[in-house]
Amino acid sequence: MGALHCLSVGCGDATVIITDTATFLVDCYNIHWHEGILPENKNIRGVFITHQHEDHYAGLSYLKDQGYTLDWLIYCPYDRRRGDNSVTLDEWNEFNDLKNYFVSIGTETLALYRQESFDNPFWETNGARFWIIGPDFEGTNSDTREIHDASLVITAVLGERHICFAGDASDSSLQYISDHTNNFCNDILHVSHHGSINGANLDFTRSADIKYALVSTESGVYDNVPHDTALQRYRRYTEHDVLRTDVNGSWVWNF
Repeated sequence: MGALHCLSVGCGDATVIITDTATFLVDCYNIHWHEGILPENKNIRGVFITHQHEDHYAGLSYLKDQGYTLDWLIYCPYDRRRGDNSVTLDEWNEFNDLKNYFVSIGTETLALYRQESFDNPFWETNGARFWIIGPDFEGTNSDTREIHDASLVITAVLGERHICFAGDASDSSLQYISDHTNNFCNDILHVSHHGSINGANLDFTRSADIKYALVSTESGVYDNVPHDTALQRYRRYTEHDVLRTDVNGSWVWNF
């Protein structure tokens, strides 16, 4: 038995996966708002940071200050260029400083691209299975790349539940996944980019076979986030419920 906690953290992302023997995070913005569900032994088996934007990685600072240990820190393989407006230099440096701190106390790290084969998960451990379905190498390293082109997209299988974490993946990254991947969701979609129209790729949404869509968002922070067209698209292609953290709060699925 375990629990998947998709958390209300404002206009950011944080999910806690708890199995019988381990805890995992997928992004960790404002994770201190939910410290009560973090492990008492202060060890986290794996933290996935979909990309190096503060509203996804900032909780690493809290974990550092509170003395947590991370077995693995897994993050997107973006290569920031001088003057890159898609991620600020301050964000880039802060993330790398936090990463280097955890490395110094024994954390293993990986920056990952999309798997070449989906015959087996990238990682099967402690009752959870993880596949890395994005980003693709070409899109991540194109001359016109931006950090959302490199956002990790992760499918986790937890007992009978499947969840696809889209991070802040760009339309082009999601289009690639839609064109080259079968059965990548089939249950819960943690939608891209807080309900922005950028990341609500039509082909991806239509082919995901969504039972529940989870939008981690807060209205009024950015213009058109969440976007009416994006929400309409999710409602059209979701079998059951489209859930918003700013309306429905945190959501928990047991597995």
